[in-house]
Amino acid sequence: MASENRKDHQVVVAGAGPVGMATAIELVSRGIRTLICDPRAADDYNVARINLTNARSMEHFRRWGIANRLRANDPVPPDVVRDLTYVTRANGRIILNVEGAYEWREQPSFAAEVPEWAPHQAIERTLREKLLSLPAATFAPFATVGDFTQDDGGVTVTYEDPAGTNTIRADYIVIADGAQSEFRRKLNLRMEGETLFYNQAWYFRAPDLAKLFAGTQLSSMTFFLNEDGYGDILIPQSAEGHWLYHVTPMPEGVEADDWPAFRAMLYRSIGAEFDIFEPEGRYFGSQVRLAATFNFGRAVLVGDAAHLTSPFGGFGMNMGIGDAVDVGWKIAAILQGWGGPRLLETYTLERRDVCKYIIEGAAHNNKMSGKALTRPFMEEDSERGEQARREVREFIIREKTQQSRSFGAQFGYRYTSSPIVVGDGTDLPPLQYGEYTPSSVAGCRAPHLWLGEGVSIYDHFGTGFCLLKLDPTVDTSALEAAATEVGMPLTVFPLDSDPARALYERKLALIRPDQHVAWRGDMPPEDCRWLLDVVRGAASYQ
Repeated sequence: MASENRKDHQVVVAGAGPVGMATAIELVSRGIRTLICDPRAADDYNVARINLTNARSMEHFRRWGIANRLRANDPVPPDVVRDLTYVTRANGRIILNVEGAYEWREQPSFAAEVPEWAPHQAIERTLREKLLSLPAATFAPFATVGDFTQDDGGVTVTYEDPAGTNTIRADYIVIADGAQSEFRRKLNLRMEGETLFYNQAWYFRAPDLAKLFAGTQLSSMTFFLNEDGYGDILIPQSAEGHWLYHVTPMPEGVEADDWPAFRAMLYRSIGAEFDIFEPEGRYFGSQVRLAATFNFGRAVLVGDAAHLTSPFGGFGMNMGIGDAVDVGWKIAAILQGWGGPRLLETYTLERRDVCKYIIEGAAHNNKMSGKALTRPFMEEDSERGEQARREVREFIIREKTQQSRSFGAQFGYRYTSSPIVVGDGTDLPPLQYGEYTPSSVAGCRAPHLWLGEGVSIYDHFGTGFCLLKLDPTVDTSALEAAATEVGMPLTVFPLDSDPARALYERKLALIRPDQHVAWRGDMPPEDCRWLLDVVRGAASYQ
């Protein structure tokens, strides 16, 4: 139901990290007046936390018009090869190079975008620039949400900014305050799961470090695998010589703040000493945790406030982007008056199982690191040294391929058990973390194809629901009239394409605003109003 009384802000987003901003962009791009509160300045961006915006998230960036802007904002120079490289040391030997692990060399047919490997500050800058350009957005810097209460009519939110204490009314609040979420604690919400182990990351400037990779390869991510067994990783962060050094798990007997000890480890992995300036450390856990629910009436949790995952596989922020899109279109639909009373409760029903599946895969990746990947004699220039390196290489290919080839986790997840999806009983393709099989079964991501040079089928879906019409002889007027009757935005996209008919297997496919299939068939159902009531959360699918 739409708001009965106009409020200055319909939604408050508490936290302007990447996921909070993504949620706000999804709302604001649909005309929802949104207040975003963040303790930082508008031009203050985090560093050394996130690097990968995966291909599925980039498809949403494309929809928001910022995919190419992120690429332009990337500060890492092009001479850093966007590969994942396992080496003994920077002046040692390459064990395995995974080409295009973080930015694919070619554009596949099944995806509208390729991943972008760009540091945290580039991601935040891109999202912030987009957010500040949208008229319905109000960004409140140096602002911290302190508390909220809710009732049948909305939420009352209190936040502090330099001017003092502010109390406002809104329809909903989105909790996007991260892994240490204060609101999660206030809601007395327990995260289920465990901490696998702890890690240490150091961000620093070392202008001469890139020159020391002449004997191997300077890649987006370098894993050092040697008999020291530190489990250390090096990631370039800028053209000015900024780097992220990540050690996982924490070595025994080393304190998190012992920079000289970590510097000595880094020197050994590089195979030389060099000047390092302005080191900043961060100690954190590799956690696999999940909230029991993401919905609390008019409050919803997104991103790390709702779930925590291992960094191996690069899904932390990207799962949150999926949350932002799912909850964003649903809140917007309710506030615009066409979303039904059941719609918002499907947020947890759809996203929690997806996040659980991805978290389990990332946990597997995390366990296969450090000493698990080392062998005696692997640095020797000898036959047994080559044999040891061959064993490590084969082990990585067998056990860790899914870490860099996560097509199934990115594109293959589905909402087939959702109460706002109408299935037809067709068997689903197998769900595999590494491999992806396109499917138009209701609940799956709509299969992608290119319609011309640089033109994606997704570019024609519009901002609401889309009725993909693959047979011009099918009469869809009743379905279109039902959408008009309930006020549901519907784009009809007629497409005369044999490849599309082969992919979608039906003459009609109803696509949701998040590019997932809601229903498919060869003709509209007898009761079109019932179908639309189900997919917009206004009726039960029984």
